[in-house]
Amino acid sequence: MKWMITGDTHGVFTRFANLPKEEEIGMIVLGDFGINFYLNKTDYKKKKELCANYPNITFYCVRGNHEARPQDITGMTKQFDGNVHGVVYLEPEFPNIRYFLDYSFYHIGGYTCYVIGGAYSVDKYWRLERAMMTEENNNPKKSGWFANEQLTKEEMSKASEQLYMFKDMGKHIDFILSHTCPYDWEPRDMFLGSVDQSTVDDSMERWMNQIKDDIHCDIWCFGHFHADRIERPGVEQYYHDMEDMNVIYNRWVKYKTDKELPWYLVKGPAFYA
Repeated sequence: MKWMITGDTHGVFTRFANLPKEEEIGMIVLGDFGINFYLNKTDYKKKKELCANYPNITFYCVRGNHEARPQDITGMTKQFDGNVHGVVYLEPEFPNIRYFLDYSFYHIGGYTCYVIGGAYSVDKYWRLERAMMTEENNNPKKSGWFANEQLTKEEMSKASEQLYMFKDMGKHIDFILSHTCPYDWEPRDMFLGSVDQSTVDDSMERWMNQIKDDIHCDIWCFGHFHADRIERPGVEQYYHDMEDMNVIYNRWVKYKTDKELPWYLVKGPAFYA
């Protein structure tokens, strides 16, 4: 299986149309896939579309903020997946759509990976106001806002325990795959001017900041901010681009030697900071 990484699709799957049909592909989507968002027949139709149009692609989903947790979807099961050497969520009717746990280790294509799902929605209050709802009476089916979109403090604590234990055992992480990113790496030049940043809950990003300072990994890939560019050496943001994991990994192996990157890669303004 060829392993690839891409960013948020928000329910639009045209980017997959030109991939070779004869090749088995494992496509890692870094959140906001758009298939557990509407919580009605629209989600069902989108899943049917994926399975019918791309039978050679197995989709592996990191959970974003604009989608329900897979365990909240009726009919979802939890099982071991030999492709990633770990437990995933799966709907039997849609076997080529699988969901990573929100914080867990996986062995993917020869790489040791850690997944971190979830993020805060900066449009939270707009979504609630539009639906004439509050946090207390919210119905995500109407508002499009999910109250459990972020990891809880308890979940972040459990994830930290896993990571520090892994580090203490002398083991190494090749990739961290997440939806949002550590606070220091946030692409602030892309922040929406219409959003008062003092209202944004950045607790997950600040927690992830501690993780990136204490736990070494070769490459960190994330989505969420809707751009395709390199934020720091070994730190990549994904949106529309789809890249082979081997290409990504080898790019940074080479960079350690010659400090050169392909000319076509867009670098964020803080790349050389």
